[in-house]
Amino acid sequence: MSAPTPDLFEMPLAFGVDADTGRILPSIDAATLASLTHGEKNPAELNERANPEDISFALTGELDPNDLSQAGWGIVFTSNADPAVRAALQPLIDRRRQQVNDDSIFKIFDGADAVLPADDARSWLLRKGVTMQVVDSRMGVPYYLMLVGSPEEISFEFQYSLDIFWSVGRLHFPTVAEYAAYAQSVIDYEQSPKVPRSRQIAIFAPKHEGDAATGLFADKIASDLAGGSAIAGPIGKRQKFLLRSAIGEGATKAALSQMMSDSWPGGAPALLISGSHGMGFGATDPRLAGMQGAPVCQDWDGPGSPINEKHWFSAADLGDANKFHGLIHFFFACFGGGCPKFDTFQRLSNQPKQIAPNTMLARLPQAMLTHQSSGALATIAHVDRAWGYSLVSDRRGAQTQGFRDVLGSILRGDRLGQAMDRFNVRWAGLSTELLDSLNDKQRGKVVTDAELASRWVARDDARNYIVFGDPAVRMRQEDMPEILPA
Repeated sequence: MSAPTPDLFEMPLAFGVDADTGRILPSIDAATLASLTHGEKNPAELNERANPEDISFALTGELDPNDLSQAGWGIVFTSNADPAVRAALQPLIDRRRQQVNDDSIFKIFDGADAVLPADDARSWLLRKGVTMQVVDSRMGVPYYLMLVGSPEEISFEFQYSLDIFWSVGRLHFPTVAEYAAYAQSVIDYEQSPKVPRSRQIAIFAPKHEGDAATGLFADKIASDLAGGSAIAGPIGKRQKFLLRSAIGEGATKAALSQMMSDSWPGGAPALLISGSHGMGFGATDPRLAGMQGAPVCQDWDGPGSPINEKHWFSAADLGDANKFHGLIHFFFACFGGGCPKFDTFQRLSNQPKQIAPNTMLARLPQAMLTHQSSGALATIAHVDRAWGYSLVSDRRGAQTQGFRDVLGSILRGDRLGQAMDRFNVRWAGLSTELLDSLNDKQRGKVVTDAELASRWVARDDARNYIVFGDPAVRMRQEDMPEILPA
């Protein structure tokens, strides 16, 4: 039986589970809801991205965003970057320099040009003589930018803001060897005569009893992408991709591991889409660093039930059978991409709630990018709590167009940063809608706190997707063999 689609203006549905209690992570408190009537600003660059006349443009229209010799590429280091990390990434830097073949639009931002501790995106760009507007790589900052550093050194907010117009990805690993492994893995994928993936998509979507969040994703999003929509058909059909799914009872931990291996029917997929709860650990829990955001599988009995490592899939579960070379993973879950030090959704407290020892990236995406030195091309994942509002549109119920737009662009072979730009346009549009609602309320129009919350959380959901990896990678779909259905 399908779960009912929640009304957009109900309280937010969090996609995360508390490791101590087995309960769904908390919603937004009343004080924070009330704060939405004060001080919410809409930066000018978001207004520009939301302008209907320019809504499809991040790179100036005369340049092809999928051609690196036109769009350019740059790598952005911190001011205290380890020279060993730069050396480990040098092979990938050299390859991108060769592809761009124009030093005016190929840049290495280090030393005085690096990100300084006090920099936000705007101040960093201004030091380059560039402002936040439609990108012309010839002005000094190339369209594709790979940030190298932890979110303590280069904040998530820096990445979000820069990503409004530029195509941005991030690399950060605990060891120098992992940087070298990722760089070589990307080069091997791009230069190999044979692509290690076939034209196959896998969808993973648990559905827990009594859980509106996973019911929404499984019944309305995953099922639609898998072919439940009579209008659109399965995602990837136009590009001749075969889609196999594990939705509901079949979305077990063993099934997810199989999706990440050659034993999945037809071989390892080129695109993995997963939507689930992500694990949430206490700030002092020793498991947090390695397991925060780990996807919760169907093996768990549902909200309020005890939960342990048998129920989630973390970096510790990766083994020799798991194969990621050439994979792109779209990962929807709380903390799937990373976690802030303080709770973003409790803005009023003079003593904000600390939820992690420091702002951090999730370990599973890091491990997938470097596994056995033949890791994934990239992972798209969500920072902070993920909410059901990003799956719905106004009062029309669940809407998959935003997901289809991004995923379809990836499957057509667009570079990943360019495909992800659709989320930035959505962020800009939702930010403008939030500001309009706030203005309406100040003018006396009846606008409920729940409606403001929905618009605020939907806006931040669209903003909080990040790319792990080089944003210039692309799926070599033109070189992939087709799979005939059994």
